[in-house]
Amino acid sequence: MSSLRAHAPIISHYPSQVTDLAEEIDRLRREMTDTFLQEHSLIADSVMELSRKLDLKINEYMKQVLLSREEVR
Repeated sequence: MSSLRAHAPIISHYPSQVTDLAEEIDRLRREMTDTFLQEHSLIADSVMELSRKLDLKINEYMKQVLLSREEVR
C-alpha cells in the first residue's frame, strides 16, 4: 500500500453528504474547543450549546454512514 493511500481519509468512500457532515463536525469541534479555552469552563452556556449541536451532527453522521453501508449491500 502506498503512503498516500494509507493517509487517505476514510470518509472519501462515502457520499458527499457524509463528507459534508464530517467537515461540519470537525468545525464544531474546533469551535467548541476554542470557546472552552475562552470560557475556561466545560459547563459555560456557549460550550454546552456547541456540545449539543455537535452531538446532533454526530448522530446525523452515524445515521448517514449506516444508510450508506446498507445501500452498498
